[in-house]
Amino acid sequence: MSTRAAVTDKPSIDSNAVAQEDLNREPPAATPLTSLEYPSGVDLNDIQWGYSISFLVVHAAALLALFPWFFSWAGVIAFAVGTVVFGQLGIPICYHRLLTHRSFKTPKWFERTLVTFALCSAQETPARWVAWHRIHHQHSDHREDMHSPLVNFLWSHINWLVYRNNSVQNFSLYQKYARDILSDRYYMWLEKVPYPMTLFYVGHAIAFFLISYAISIAIFGANMQAFQMTASLFVWGVLVRTVWVWHITWSVNSLSHMFGYRNYATTDDSRNNWFVSLITGGEGWHNNHHADQASASVQHRWWEFDPNYYVIQLFGVCGLATNIVPPMHQRRRATEGTAGTPRDPSEAVR
Repeated sequence: MSTRAAVTDKPSIDSNAVAQEDLNREPPAATPLTSLEYPSGVDLNDIQWGYSISFLVVHAAALLALFPWFFSWAGVIAFAVGTVVFGQLGIPICYHRLLTHRSFKTPKWFERTLVTFALCSAQETPARWVAWHRIHHQHSDHREDMHSPLVNFLWSHINWLVYRNNSVQNFSLYQKYARDILSDRYYMWLEKVPYPMTLFYVGHAIAFFLISYAISIAIFGANMQAFQMTASLFVWGVLVRTVWVWHITWSVNSLSHMFGYRNYATTDDSRNNWFVSLITGGEGWHNNHHADQASASVQHRWWEFDPNYYVIQLFGVCGLATNIVPPMHQRRRATEGTAGTPRDPSEAVR
């Protein structure tokens, strides 16, 4: 992929401005959505073998966790910690709420650290992830949405990555939709280096194995028990964790546009799905998010818990996050100077 494409004269998409414009309008009547054709740039004869082989290999290798020899509670702990560090901090908090929607700010060194964590989850470079997600919001559940379940469930969950979509896989598009990301030298370098996702993912996996082996030898000595512990830490801390983070992220695209309730009559079919929220730290309150993209929070009712937002608030307490955008009912209350209970969001769909 060449990075020498001319910069388009069209301005990049300001997702926060688009979101605020949406919030200033009365919610439209819900439009029944039924089915969609594949996005216009999709070529079902052009399989992206890099993605496909990677998915197959990692999924197959993760099945080793089914064998008792690879199980250990230390491995389960490595899985949990890795999910939080590389998954939650990297994808929903950094790629999604920080970079895509700019719902809070962090020091540049901390932002780049979170991006590096995200790269270890094998979910593309920040420029591509951000550009694709902004396109998703611009065309959500319409034909140019690259992963709508209105095509079919498997398409929205994984197949949109398996088949090439020429409309969204080019550098000029990343310049248009993620110009703010590419203005950072580190993120631009990621677009220039060959196979950046493979570089970071394989590199972190090797480092994880070597560190696990060193710790195991220090505890057990150079014997089979040390090798077994190393294998357990690697299988659970890298392979199972990777598969888990992939699927919980993809579930936001699929399940949260298929099952659940709606607080707002958005122009897409986004849903609030409690199960997806549970496994993603709040990302499943997806209808709330589509109605209020600028916010760092997706908690619009008291019981719609949003752990990812609580982490962002913790960053704020530690001086690592500023300009945290609260949910729209809190912004509205602050603007109007009222201290009353925010309007029941369900009124938007009545």
